[in-house]
Amino acid sequence: MSENLNEELTALLRSRGWKVTKKSPSGADLWALENRAEMYLPSVVTRGSFEWSDLTERIAMAHEEKAAAVARAIDFVRFDVTRFRVDGDVRGTQSIPLEAGATVVGSAFGMLRAAATTARRPRQSIGSGYSKLGDEIAREARLGHTEIGSFVFPVMLRLSTPAAEPETALPGVSFDSVAPESPERRVTRTLAQAMTAFDKHVIQPGKEPRLRDLTSVIIAGGTKEMFAQVNRAISEPGVSWLETGFTWAPIESAGADSPRSVTIPADAEARELVSHSVRLLSAPKSDPLRVVTGPIIHISHAPGDPFGEIAIQTPSPHGSRFGRVEVVVREQQLSEIHHWMDEGTTVVVHGVVEHRPGRPARLKEIASPQPLEDTLAGLDPA
Repeated sequence: MSENLNEELTALLRSRGWKVTKKSPSGADLWALENRAEMYLPSVVTRGSFEWSDLTERIAMAHEEKAAAVARAIDFVRFDVTRFRVDGDVRGTQSIPLEAGATVVGSAFGMLRAAATTARRPRQSIGSGYSKLGDEIAREARLGHTEIGSFVFPVMLRLSTPAAEPETALPGVSFDSVAPESPERRVTRTLAQAMTAFDKHVIQPGKEPRLRDLTSVIIAGGTKEMFAQVNRAISEPGVSWLETGFTWAPIESAGADSPRSVTIPADAEARELVSHSVRLLSAPKSDPLRVVTGPIIHISHAPGDPFGEIAIQTPSPHGSRFGRVEVVVREQQLSEIHHWMDEGTTVVVHGVVEHRPGRPARLKEIASPQPLEDTLAGLDPA
């Protein structure tokens, strides 16, 4: 039986600015792109059908591109793509040494594998403690075709659809929730945020870091193992920089603060900064802070109550695909918390997590969540 691609087409249209202007009981809603184009999207669309050909042609005409390009975009709707890109065109031959290319591909897997472990819990160094569940996700990654423009190695992760936990409505308590983040998106997001934090707090300042200066990088998901792989790639002869670019799958909303690309130069100064950071992260030390990071997926509040409760999505320590940590917050902060949930913003809270049998984990203290980017910018390493 052919796969119904209605959900993929819906995600593509939304990502390109189309909106539903007329709902239909049959599911064949009318979509419009401003005043430029409109079309009905049937509830069932299969590849190769008349509806498929007509829809891809209409979308292509509206965006002034070829139908084949639209069809390819639909193929990637469920994939987060991380593009590992280096320069190194040797004497105009559009080539790099085979060994350098092999190193970049190997480093890409090592960086993704490290992110798959720290997506579950931030830590300074992994050693032999790689997460089995994280390794399962890393093994799902696919290497796409190289792309023209220096040397681009696209690494693709197909997003699964996590089952939402049932919500229990309590009398007099209003609540709001959003779809949970897929475990694959959490891995890509962790890699992107760790690379962004490293660039901002180590590469851009351009001065030799101390271990306490790397606290922000660790909280974002960076480890010794991740940056050792970066060091391997930028140490290859003929490589002048390493870029990680991130394209977020339209099937799942990406936070407004989701990174798009990070470039690490391969000059002598940058290589020394990366090498020194790896040495610091190799030093035995307990995690600098107990933190919980993730998107907000649930908010509840009873009218007149000075406190509300939120749930931050985190990996479950018991091996399920995802879990949650419940946090008590002050009523005055609920407005901005709603905004962060709607935007898919990664937030951070600090404290002691209490694990309760048969119930979600809970932060013992009343907390004031902050966006990850604000936490890193304002972190006092002293």
